[in-house]
Amino acid sequence: MGFYSTSLGLVGVYVGLNILINLFLAYRVSANRVRSKVMTGTGDDEQLYNANRAHVTNVEYVPITLAGLIVLHLLAASIYVMHIVGLALTIGRILHAIGVSRTSESSPPRLIGTLLTWIALLVAGIACLWYVIV
Repeated sequence: MGFYSTSLGLVGVYVGLNILINLFLAYRVSANRVRSKVMTGTGDDEQLYNANRAHVTNVEYVPITLAGLIVLHLLAASIYVMHIVGLALTIGRILHAIGVSRTSESSPPRLIGTLLTWIALLVAGIACLWYVIV
């Protein structure tokens, strides 16, 4: 299997999807800023606060997980391991954004989204070490 293998296309799909998710979340922040006329911070606007939190937490978790996915490709990791990381991250970030956007309180989509994101990070971290050591 060469450098430009099936797994590189898989990485491209997950990177592309997560870039689009991030762009959508950034748009929601901007739209709420225009609606509320709050250009910095979030003021007392709960919708703006929730949209901002969904975007900020996405930016916190996605880059490092995608970096792990890229390293897994470079280490010629199993495509199944890469799918676990990519799917858990992507579905997790969508669910988390849905949960946070609805309320600043805890909610099932937010909890499941957080857990899936952490699973993606955990699997990526362990798999990177595994493919280096073994």
